[in-house]
Amino acid sequence: MKTFLDIVEQYIKPDPDAMLWVLGYATYVHAIDDIIDNDVPDDQHRQQFILKTFEFAEAIYSNIFYLRHISMLRPLIKSTSQAYMDSVLWEKSPEDWKRKVADAARQQGNDILLAIIEIVGGIEKRHEASLLLREVSYKMHHLKDGTPC
Repeated sequence: MKTFLDIVEQYIKPDPDAMLWVLGYATYVHAIDDIIDNDVPDDQHRQQFILKTFEFAEAIYSNIFYLRHISMLRPLIKSTSQAYMDSVLWEKSPEDWKRKVADAARQQGNDILLAIIEIVGGIEKRHEASLLLREVSYKMHHLKDGTPC
């Protein structure tokens, strides 16, 4: 079974600027998720982690690859951010349908990577990578019984 990094390496590696941006953006959004999920230790380093995450945003959104492709990436990032905000609000809902929508909404970030795969390798590479990426993403975020983790 391939991993997220395997997919990134396979489809993005030919463009070092894209590779740098994808790995930086993945680090950034995982740091935000750690803050939201309270996975950052509640000690003297917590505030520094949060502040450095905010500071890191400048590096992400001033990266040459992002600026070169801002017209394609910015709308995807905005809609993915909204989907993440919605998922945080509904992931613990007592209503089953809201939890299912929250679970699906968390996968929307895959569209950012698929757009970058298309930028780097063309639409056929995006088609080739799409279902593979969605499977890897699902398995990374779910237990064997399908429960989100």
